[in-house]
Amino acid sequence: MKKIYWLILSLSVFACQKLPEGPQDIPDTPYVPRTELGKMVAKAPSVAHIYADSTFLLATGVDETDIHFQTSDYKVEHAFLLRIKLNTPGVKMKLVLPDDKDTYVVGARQTPSDMISLVDKPGRRVVAAVNADFWDTSNGKTRGPIHKDGTVLKDDFFYSSTLTDQAISFIGFDYDGLPVIRDSAYYRPHQSEFRDLTGSGVLVVKDEGVVPASFSAYSPWRHPRNVVGYTADRQTLYFMIVDGRQPTWSEGMLYWEMGEMMKALGCVWASNLDGGGSAMLVIRHPTVDVYQLRNRAADGCERAVVSCWMVTVDEP
Repeated sequence: MKKIYWLILSLSVFACQKLPEGPQDIPDTPYVPRTELGKMVAKAPSVAHIYADSTFLLATGVDETDIHFQTSDYKVEHAFLLRIKLNTPGVKMKLVLPDDKDTYVVGARQTPSDMISLVDKPGRRVVAAVNADFWDTSNGKTRGPIHKDGTVLKDDFFYSSTLTDQAISFIGFDYDGLPVIRDSAYYRPHQSEFRDLTGSGVLVVKDEGVVPASFSAYSPWRHPRNVVGYTADRQTLYFMIVDGRQPTWSEGMLYWEMGEMMKALGCVWASNLDGGGSAMLVIRHPTVDVYQLRNRAADGCERAVVSCWMVTVDEP
């Protein structure tokens, strides 16, 4: 009889306890970021809590950091940060088109891994690849300009009033291999200065380190994202790929959230590249000489895209 009494009493106490109504009611787990980049992004106003972070070296001057975190809006996210130290001997950025062609073919698309298979070779090893510009899904036309190895293959922006997030900026590399991100108005008078270049989208950091006060002219929804930025000395380049459309894994991010994270990394200019199912990071595994899709792409596999930015190193 006593056992029944204590069982009823225990159930009554449990029933009177307040159950969590959302992430805000779940206490934080005690975790201190362990990596250099994890500690930096933890200071961003858009990051409320980091659950896990890890870093590994892909090559001298190139590393990748995975961060599992919660935003200030209680959204769980997974981000993959690729850091390239451009002043490292042998490290270079390369723009690659489908079939590694030196001509622009409207509608041509290929997965990053297939592009890598045509570029990677002894003396010029590919250590990472990230998708680049947006494209019109109805005809495959690239939305921004294209410069490849010093040749201008396309010199216009294909802007659409229904897709205001696209074809409004660019990421380029000058003949010294240094990055430049600016809006589309800057492109025409400076076109001859860039060796490699693709279009990009919303500027999430601009004017030497300012996150815009409003992004009301652009999409207000969370999506998988891919953003690129660089530091004031233009010697450190970052790509940040954030998974999305997977609520139990990663919901996707908003522009202001990405801007705050890129600013926390020290970026003075940063722009959004093609995201959604195109947000992909393919790396050369650091211990096994194979290539792998590092993030959980929204399509569940690699998507064929119109262009990729690749990191190459001078290795046998």
